[in-house]
Amino acid sequence: MNTLAIVRCTLLALLSLSPIGALCAEEPAATAPIAPDAQAFVLPANRWTKIAEVPPDPLGRELEPGRGAYACYLPEQAVFMRYGGYTPTECNALWTFDLPARAWANPLKADYAYPPPADRPGAGPWWSLAYDAKRKVVWMLGGNGAGARTHPELYRELWQYDPAKGTFTKMGAQGAKPGGSPIVYDAKNDLLVRAPDYNGEWAYMHNRDTTWIYDPNTNAWTGKPTKGMPKDCARPVWVYDAASGQCVYHRYESKNTTGETWLFDAAKGSWEALGGDAPQPEGRTCAAAAYDPAHRRVLVYGGVGSPGKDYGYLYRGGGKQLDDTWVLDVSKRAWTRLDSGAPVVPRLNGQGKHPRFELCQAAGYDTKLNAFVVMAPTLGVWALRYAPESAEALPEAKLAALPPLPQPQPPQDPVYKQALPNERLVQLKPGEWTELKGGWAGGGEVPATYDEATGFILKYGGCNDGGTTFASGYGNDLWAYDPATERWLALRYTDPCGPPRPGNGCTRYYAYDPEVRGSWFAGGTAGNNLANSLPPDWKGGNGIWKYDGLRDRFDLVPSSNNARVGAGVVTAYDRTRKLFITSPKAYSDEVFGFSPAKSAWTRLAPGNVGRQYAYATYVDSKQFLLLVCKTTGASGTYALDSSAGAWLDLQPSGELPDYMKDGRPATAYDPERDAVLLVGGANAEAKRGDESWVYRVAANRWEKLEVKTPAIAERLVFDRRHKVFVGFTKAGPVAFRLAP
Repeated sequence: MNTLAIVRCTLLALLSLSPIGALCAEEPAATAPIAPDAQAFVLPANRWTKIAEVPPDPLGRELEPGRGAYACYLPEQAVFMRYGGYTPTECNALWTFDLPARAWANPLKADYAYPPPADRPGAGPWWSLAYDAKRKVVWMLGGNGAGARTHPELYRELWQYDPAKGTFTKMGAQGAKPGGSPIVYDAKNDLLVRAPDYNGEWAYMHNRDTTWIYDPNTNAWTGKPTKGMPKDCARPVWVYDAASGQCVYHRYESKNTTGETWLFDAAKGSWEALGGDAPQPEGRTCAAAAYDPAHRRVLVYGGVGSPGKDYGYLYRGGGKQLDDTWVLDVSKRAWTRLDSGAPVVPRLNGQGKHPRFELCQAAGYDTKLNAFVVMAPTLGVWALRYAPESAEALPEAKLAALPPLPQPQPPQDPVYKQALPNERLVQLKPGEWTELKGGWAGGGEVPATYDEATGFILKYGGCNDGGTTFASGYGNDLWAYDPATERWLALRYTDPCGPPRPGNGCTRYYAYDPEVRGSWFAGGTAGNNLANSLPPDWKGGNGIWKYDGLRDRFDLVPSSNNARVGAGVVTAYDRTRKLFITSPKAYSDEVFGFSPAKSAWTRLAPGNVGRQYAYATYVDSKQFLLLVCKTTGASGTYALDSSAGAWLDLQPSGELPDYMKDGRPATAYDPERDAVLLVGGANAEAKRGDESWVYRVAANRWEKLEVKTPAIAERLVFDRRHKVFVGFTKAGPVAFRLAP
């Protein structure tokens, strides 16, 4: 393998690192990724052959078309189709792969808007696909994504995709419970059949006691508890065997590693256990599986086995990576293991006992070349031409020389380009709160930061009232609000097995750094059952992350002298001293600064004069952190001089009322007018926070603004492009321009 290929494969492995880090009882051998043969060659029989890589991304993102997605083969177009997945965001892009040409195409690019576009399925992984040869369409079900305003959920939608026209149709059929279960098209009975599927950790992602069947002729789902049906499991093998007209279901048994195989007859509504003394594959999930019509066999490769005692292994670890290949002859009720030179999962350098967790379920069968094709995140694209000894020789399958792969280049164009300015905001009159479009995106106890490079307002994670995981009430979703277009972009949904990013939690610190044109992230309350199960570097906590909004990329940055930054939302960036400042609202009374240049934390002040819910903003003109809080002292308005390491009691005129300092107010600094706007605060008597106050920095004075203020939910930023404040209420975003 040439040097470029080795470097590229290594980068792909490192950049696509997933936070699940499944612990492996039998760790795979350390092997280098195998580069595909660049020359023309004949695809051999009974041998796994690497035929392509995933496309590189010139912007250096963790690109893998449809990672966390299923795949299906389109016989008329002779290409494989994948939709959505992690690429690196949870997106709704459509990718195709041409096996003879060994080429990827991206005919339908991602649109991250929320609400999702009405003319295509929503963004997210686990969209299950099934090709319908009668109608020449693809059925699509499920998917993880932003299906609600306050938290991500699983779509309960069935779509139809017409490959010839390139159009999607939403069927409007409801009934099947949400989940990422695979579906198959039963050609004998003209039905869609969904696999029983359950995950005990994300409890409402279940279909455990019911077999769901969809009739395309009536556009209706029927769910029936089927007597004698097998126990459920997450992401099982589920393949339609056309020769027998039955669905093959292979699952793991949580008490041991033995797998179980069942057959389901949709016409009779009956299940049959595949018994006998013959060996069966180890139980597994997220395996690659497809039906071989040339030899009337079901093919299965890899997956994750030995899940342990609960269903949460997909997110907690506890399974081992499998690289075996099995063939099922339903007519003989017999499994056979192939010695086929299967791809071996490489161990990542420096990752200890956390091997690469391959989501291999994106697979299909090329009926033109008679090849079982698997698309795995870091292993690339592999093909197997299965041929039993008793069968006639397969016709020769020639593959053309591999086209040159584009080499990674320095970023030429950003992933996101700023839209034209919003004229409504440009012309906004001072002294009046104005409602903006977009609605509410959930997520309690989280700050927001304005990203000058993209013009977006970033919101990450949250707890309490939205932006949560299904199990524990803490989120790791990344949302961006674009004031120019007045819409939300759902960049990453809450899902611990998505691309690398800070851990799930709330009360996180983050602030924009103009030097790196990105935002620094730290802290957060990640001490819940999901986060504790992840490797330490993925939990947030003392870890420092940098988010490059232009390239849509998170990077974990090593740091020294780590402070216990804990939980808090008192965050600012000192543009003069180039320090990312965090002041915990709880767990500590000290203030720390992170120096990006030194990758180290520095203790800035001996004590925080504030109480638990103090909020702050950085004032450029005075080069200090302004903190507003309720104390037993005098004014409750303080300044931190980070160079001197001391708090100053400013004692401004026009003292701010205590109720504005004790109820989680939101603050932001306007450099145009050298003023700080403070909104919210819960009046202990009126139980409301409908006032706006402004701190005039040069005059050291608080002023109450005579304007009714919407209930800002802890988040207020200053949009330096439009020169307006943007806050977020539970009805949606609002904007305000301060008078001179």
